[in-house]
Amino acid sequence: LYPGNDDPEFARAEVWTVASATMQREVRVEVYRAPGRYSAAPIVYFLDGVGSEKPSGWSGGMGFGSPNLRDKAMTVVAPTGAPASMWADWNRDDPVLGPNQWETFLTKELPPLLEKGQERTASGVAVEPVPFSDALDYGVVGISMGGGPALRLANKHPQMFGGAGAVSGCFSTMDDLGYQNTRLTVESRGGDVENLWGPRGSERWRENDTVLDPSGLAGQRVYMSAATGLIGSTDLLHFGPNPVVMADGHLLEKGSYECTRALENSLTEAGIEHRVDYDPTGIHNWPVFIPRITNATEHILPGLGEPVLAPVPAAAGAGGAGPLGSAGSLGSLGSAGGSGSGS
Repeated sequence: LYPGNDDPEFARAEVWTVASATMQREVRVEVYRAPGRYSAAPIVYFLDGVGSEKPSGWSGGMGFGSPNLRDKAMTVVAPTGAPASMWADWNRDDPVLGPNQWETFLTKELPPLLEKGQERTASGVAVEPVPFSDALDYGVVGISMGGGPALRLANKHPQMFGGAGAVSGCFSTMDDLGYQNTRLTVESRGGDVENLWGPRGSERWRENDTVLDPSGLAGQRVYMSAATGLIGSTDLLHFGPNPVVMADGHLLEKGSYECTRALENSLTEAGIEHRVDYDPTGIHNWPVFIPRITNATEHILPGLGEPVLAPVPAAAGAGGAGPLGSAGSLGSLGSAGGSGSGS
């Protein structure tokens, strides 16, 4: 991801190009491998907000998360190129946003590639891969547009995910706030929301509403956070000269707060354990997101299975080798109907 950079943190960063049959195009996926002392570690998806451009918020916006997260026993996987997609499977290809089949890509097409990448050698010693289904779960953390889909994916695929975290997201698709949030997200990049799940209130809209039925989250590590949208000193410091950013951020975060309260109530009524953090001030932007991403990730990790230590000391596995291959190229990785390459 950053060739020529000698910092070991950057040596763990890769970009994979997956020729995806599901998405009908090449998908750029950023992989930030677990520290080299692990031969296998849980995989945590990071789902970006409405922009979802290149690089991802994980690498570009946060420099691979906070320092607290970089040494965790996890591999972070950040797909890119999903602007205004809701990280969903769409009913129809959109004339502006193109084909979007993200749920299928993330739950069916990408995992075999990631799990194949756990086969590696350390100092010439073969290390047996740890099957995902036997030892490790996936986690998922999303911000803004990615927050609702993070919990939606975990709710709909509980056999795959052991934990999910959402920072400043929205989780209903059927109520007025949830529908308008979805519509405005899609339309912000020129898409037609009816290409997503059809007419408002249809069965596809209902089946993607986590507030109506959060039962798939039972037994998982669940985290949510939001701020009130009230402007605080940090917001003034960063965005004071830009009243448009301040106004938009206030409205968006106020909406996220109400969305989060709605899912909190639904989870409580269903008897599903969860953690929720509310900030008394803060608008919808990175100063609110970044500290809560750390909280979300740390909360879900205990539910994702035990990492496996490599059989050799980290010093002997030069190059920062991790669970997804050595520090060099991963070569060609076949996908369903296509292939991907990593370097």
